[in-house]
Amino acid sequence: MDQSSKNYEQGYRSALTRDDKQLFRRQYCEKSVWKGISLTFVNLSAIYAAITAGYAALRFLDTPIIAAVITLLSLIVVTRQMRALENIVHFGSHNNFCADKVFNDRMTNLLAAWPMLQDVMQYREFHSAHHGDFGAHGDPCKERLERIGASGIEINSNGQLIYAILVWMPSYVREFYNEVKSSSRQLVIFLAWHASVLAGLTAFVSWQFAAYATLIWSVSMFLILPFLRSIAEFSEHDYQRGDTVRETTFNNLGLLDHALLHPAGDAWHALHHLHPTVPWWKQGSAHRFLMEKDEAYRQVQHRDHLIQNIAHFPVTAHGAQPVNVRASSNRSKKGYPSGLVPTAAE
Repeated sequence: MDQSSKNYEQGYRSALTRDDKQLFRRQYCEKSVWKGISLTFVNLSAIYAAITAGYAALRFLDTPIIAAVITLLSLIVVTRQMRALENIVHFGSHNNFCADKVFNDRMTNLLAAWPMLQDVMQYREFHSAHHGDFGAHGDPCKERLERIGASGIEINSNGQLIYAILVWMPSYVREFYNEVKSSSRQLVIFLAWHASVLAGLTAFVSWQFAAYATLIWSVSMFLILPFLRSIAEFSEHDYQRGDTVRETTFNNLGLLDHALLHPAGDAWHALHHLHPTVPWWKQGSAHRFLMEKDEAYRQVQHRDHLIQNIAHFPVTAHGAQPVNVRASSNRSKKGYPSGLVPTAAE
């Protein structure tokens, strides 16, 4: 099969009973305006809470080392919450906020997308192609990885991973913002959103605090976040592993994934591709339900560590049988982090 020209097989043959399917839809495919708004607001507010902690430490603590540590921790928290907002934009593009698409887009934009210089409608345009043309020429995520040269590379350690990402970073950032490109009108909206927030910080706190918030936001968004985002995205798919979504998409279930790389539901990426109507706040409970009830779902790709070749690593930690890898995907060698990058034919 020419994997570059043919869409990969979507979905999977679920082993759920009819009653369990109905129960799954009722319990885990909900749309809730209030949950969407409140959870997103909490994630956004945590950014400014972390910025406030760092500013207070620098201004009021007499011990420079402690103040520097708190500032560093605040940077990590800010960047982590930015990843959460990006995850929420992703789920918002699937209309996971509420059934009203217009209100869904407005809330996603106001609380998550605009702060991150994105627009959910623009995001939906290229992300729909990722789902609809998965694995083919029209898949923007696959094409982006190929354009930046993230193929044919063997990575066996965290050090190699970090080095590879640093090499790819300039190309990756350029390609990412080309995909989420915005119109002049949208850029005005982004600037207006941030200008309004900074005006409020200046009025109610001080211009020094507003300047500090701008600095922390900029460092997190443009220097640290692209690094974390690239690791997260490289961990989601291995297009050479097979020719179905189920064989080539991963649930990344390690502590680092939940705490830093995929903090708002995107760690269960295989679940998302197979059940895209599940909102981010239901991903964990939906995963546990399917692991208990659905033998077919237990055979999708699960891993606990970033550098992990699951072709040789049974996923018994999640109650599943060893992963079934097709003979055609045995190009991965022991120690190769399958799913981290789409490898070229060896």
